Amino acid sequence: MTPEQASPLHGPPATRPRDAGPPPGRNAPAKRWWSILIMMVSPGQLLAQGLSHISWPFALGVSGSAFAIFFFQTGLDRLHVSSASPIHCALLALLGAVFGTAGIAAIGAVAWSLSLLIGGQEPPDWVIRAIALSYSSALVYGVVGLIFNLCFRWNTSLSFGVTGVLWALGPMMTVFRQLSKGKILSSVVLATLCGALVLLGWGLLATGPLGI
Repeated sequence: MTPEQASPLHGPPATRPRDAGPPPGRNAPAKRWWSILIMMVSPGQLLAQGLSHISWPFALGVSGSAFAIFFFQTGLDRLHVSSASPIHCALLALLGAVFGTAGIAAIGAVAWSLSLLIGGQEPPDWVIRAIALSYSSALVYGVVGLIFNLCFRWNTSLSFGVTGVLWALGPMMTVFRQLSKGKILSSVVLATLCGALVLLGWGLLATGPLGI
């Protein structure tokens, strides 16, 4: 032991702290992107892990991208029968992005209000993020449908777009089941109500009398 190490003025030798691993958040982007697939096939696993690593922009970005692609495919389907233009398709995609962010955030707020009726105790930001991430399936189906639409000129807004949106009902039921502490009937009813609001919004904005 050196004199400096033995001196009471210097105290005991400093010990090197153990490697605590990478700083928090270093692997967050990878986890966030993987959360899209996890929420699609095993939403309960993602909710059990918590949503603290998933930000508002990312969660609403998932639903916003999903509906932008969904609405864009609606425009492409119209374009195939010469009842739309490329500009029309672009405007529908923009409308879908707004609906998928601001609209889904509003529906998420409604979902949080409804969750209070079944004993939900999660804060509104958690519910909105969870509802937005429920549309991970719509994003995956939308991307696949867009490929088939552009490559084979298939009409995919119904076969792929609506299928992806309907698949989101499963993750939403998981969200409400966690909020209600396992009340399956309440989860089904509330998820169906929120899903109906989404389909109604799509019908009015993209294909109904309010469509561009």
